[in-house]
Amino acid sequence: MEEMIEFTEEVPLEEIMRYPGEYYAIVDHKIVAHGHDPEKVRQEAKKFFPHPAIGKAPTHEVVIY
Repeated sequence: MEEMIEFTEEVPLEEIMRYPGEYYAIVDHKIVAHGHDPEKVRQEAKKFFPHPAIGKAPTHEVVIY
């Protein structure tokens, strides 16, 4: 599996947070696929571009120590 991105400014965080805890694929500054299985997300995104950027959205959970 290709390396995943940890942070991107290509897509606003508000859009990424529509899919908390899910993997997402970015092509041309747009989320083109999302889901819980990173390989399925990658395969769906490859319909748009051979090497999509893949990341994982944070959850809405807050941890206080």
